Amino acid sequence: MYISYELDKWVQSKWQRNTRFYTLTLCQNLYGEWIITKTWGSAVARGFGKSKNLDCPNYQSGLEAYYKLEKRREKRGYKRVG
Repeated sequence: MYISYELDKWVQSKWQRNTRFYTLTLCQNLYGEWIITKTWGSAVARGFGKSKNLDCPNYQSGLEAYYKLEKRREKRGYKRVG
């Protein structure tokens, strides 16, 4: 079985507010399925963070969910970094 990865479609953004960070990544998992990985936690203390994967039925729906999550970060006062 051959899995085709579309690396040119992968997107990532990093956000920060005070001492908190938030990272979003739209990518493919080992099986070629689209997922959004959300990572958040303390930007000053090591080891204090969490991560969660959201399954996406396809790239387009994943991209829509990704932009929706970005807007939520902006509304909550996070600033994009990097």
